[in-house]
Amino acid sequence: MKPNFCYQVPVVVGSGISGATIAMMDSSVVVYDKGRSYGGRVSGKFGTEPFVYDFGATMFRDLMEVHWLGQETKYSLSEIWKTKSIEIQTKGIYDRDHFYPIKGMSDLVLTMLGKVKPFQGHTLNKLESSELETWNLEFHNSATKEIETVCSHSVVLTLPIPQILEIIDRSDKNSKLQRWANFLEPFNDYRKTLVSYFYWDSWKPNWKTFHLDPNSLIPITTSLHRGSDWEYQSWESLKYPNEFQEGSALLVQFGAIFSETHFENWMDSEKKPNPEYKEYLIQGLKEKFGAPEPNLIWTHRWKYAQAQMPLLGREGPLLLDSETFEEWKQLCKQTGITILGDWFFGAKIERIVGGIYFLSHNNLL
Repeated sequence: MKPNFCYQVPVVVGSGISGATIAMMDSSVVVYDKGRSYGGRVSGKFGTEPFVYDFGATMFRDLMEVHWLGQETKYSLSEIWKTKSIEIQTKGIYDRDHFYPIKGMSDLVLTMLGKVKPFQGHTLNKLESSELETWNLEFHNSATKEIETVCSHSVVLTLPIPQILEIIDRSDKNSKLQRWANFLEPFNDYRKTLVSYFYWDSWKPNWKTFHLDPNSLIPITTSLHRGSDWEYQSWESLKYPNEFQEGSALLVQFGAIFSETHFENWMDSEKKPNPEYKEYLIQGLKEKFGAPEPNLIWTHRWKYAQAQMPLLGREGPLLLDSETFEEWKQLCKQTGITILGDWFFGAKIERIVGGIYFLSHNNLL
């Protein structure tokens, strides 16, 4: 693996919320991503009607808390962004504690990336340690179909744990990588999630029937029915009213059991539901909302939608006073590889952004 180029700055793999936050903290980093666009789980479709919606994360809290060395520290995402001269226009959603960017959730990633332009379409195949105490990273470039290898003293991986373990398995035997593999294995459990987006060019529901008021100061556009098949529902046409003058649009994220059961046969190559699911979805819309058949149904599936057992917990403050966190710190220091993401912080946007900000400011990254 002779590198084509060696960087004197960290190489970050993944341009989702974790990669973007790292770039916000250090604009000298280089970012690679296998996707055709940035965003990761904070992805959406914007700019081309009727494709205006968030199909990954749909909101965030402004406040988060960290417990470390017996101290409690509270952070505000809006204050963090202000200190980094980042402007993100947001609106309240659901209640007074939750917000979303008026330009879509992916605007968080775009804005925090700033001047850092990710190398898109680059899939990391394997890693190799060199005699110079650097890491060689072998990427497959989907545009050129060629292999590109770069090197750096510092590597940050923000991919889902199953993908990282696959990369380690493809790499040559290395004690540092094996230590990481052993450490990560207990966190290698992810929830699958199926998503459907429905668009009507002229139909709107009776909002009052569903206790929704488009004209309220904080219009409640979402509803959560834990454990049900149609678990999370978001009326994207209420979130982004300027994009929907006549019609309406609904995004549904399905429950864990339903998603796991129907994951493999959910959609075709064009992101359209397979016939049996199309019939199921149309019938569900009729029964739940009295809706006619939509003009468009777009589907998606997240194979690694959410880490089930994050190292720092799923809810509440980030708890850093643990032996596992200390082991993670030592691994980062001794291997030259830092591994971050929702397996570490949990899936909440505020925990990831605030967590990386805290780690960086306390020289823990």
